Amino acid sequence: MFGRSRFTQFATFLALLGPALAASLYRYDTRAPEEVRALGGIMSRNPDGAGTVLQHVTAVHDDDPWVSTTSSKALAKCGAKCPGTVYIYKIDPTGLNYVNTVKTLGDDHPHPGEKEFSINGMVPWNNIIQVDTYQNGKKIKTTTREEFDTPPSSPKSAPKSPGHKI
Repeated sequence: MFGRSRFTQFATFLALLGPALAASLYRYDTRAPEEVRALGGIMSRNPDGAGTVLQHVTAVHDDDPWVSTTSSKALAKCGAKCPGTVYIYKIDPTGLNYVNTVKTLGDDHPHPGEKEFSINGMVPWNNIIQVDTYQNGKKIKTTTREEFDTPPSSPKSAPKSPGHKI
């Protein structure tokens, strides 16, 4: 009668779990959204590979099945300062098989400041929310996945004139 309700227990569980889940993830990439969409998403080097997360973050394994992302948009934007055209992909992690490398590896993590979430296999195109395009370090546009997926509307033909009869 005086114990906690199941709802209270569930709400407490979600509140504690919240910080462990990333709301959005980000990836700096030189591949254009058209190329990423054609591939079905952002692919790892070897989606069927057997490399571990530790091997991935220490870059000692050629059979790498992991895609690097970060929970920090500011950190992803650091890569956008290079010359040329680069892209920052905003990713919805829902349904993805990812590992918070900082929490998982703890003191063994060689680069904890990267705030890396490694995604196993690939990031499907449908998990990409939007893409920021940078040219020579300046953000020039933001495009949503829906905008990429919606074909441009065909130009409307000019209205027909009723013409004049003599």
